[in-house]
Amino acid sequence: MPTADIVAELLEHACPRFQATPKPATPVSRLVEAEAWVDLGFWLIGWELPDWVIHHLSCDDRRWNCTICVRGLAVNWIEDVADFQHDNPALAIFGALVQAQLRKVQGSAPSNVTPFRWIKRPWADRLSRDTKR
Repeated sequence: MPTADIVAELLEHACPRFQATPKPATPVSRLVEAEAWVDLGFWLIGWELPDWVIHHLSCDDRRWNCTICVRGLAVNWIEDVADFQHDNPALAIFGALVQAQLRKVQGSAPSNVTPFRWIKRPWADRLSRDTKR
C-alpha cells in the first residue's frame, strides 16, 4: 500500500514538471489528502508524460501490471513502453511512471515534450512535508 512518504519521494525525485510549476497543482493536494493514490498516479502520468498514455492496467493472480507507452503507434516496443508490476495497483502505476522517467533521462525513450529543468520550489518542499504527515 502506498504511504505519504512514498508519494512525497515520488513527487520530489520523479516529477520534474510538477516541481517546476510556479504554484502548487491543486488536484495533487486534493488527491494526496484523499489518499486517492490510483487517481494521483493517472494524473501524474498525464502531467509528467503528456505524450504517453496508459496502455494497459490489469490484475493477474493478485499481481497488478501497468504498461504505459508513447501516444499513438509505438515504433519500437522496447523503447516506447514502460512496464511495472506490483501487488498494489497504485504502486504499479507509480512504478511505470518512474520507469518511463528513467527511460527519458537515459535518452532511450522518444518524446516530443521539452523536458523541464529541475527547479526547486519552496512550496514543493512544503507539499512534500505535508504529504509525509
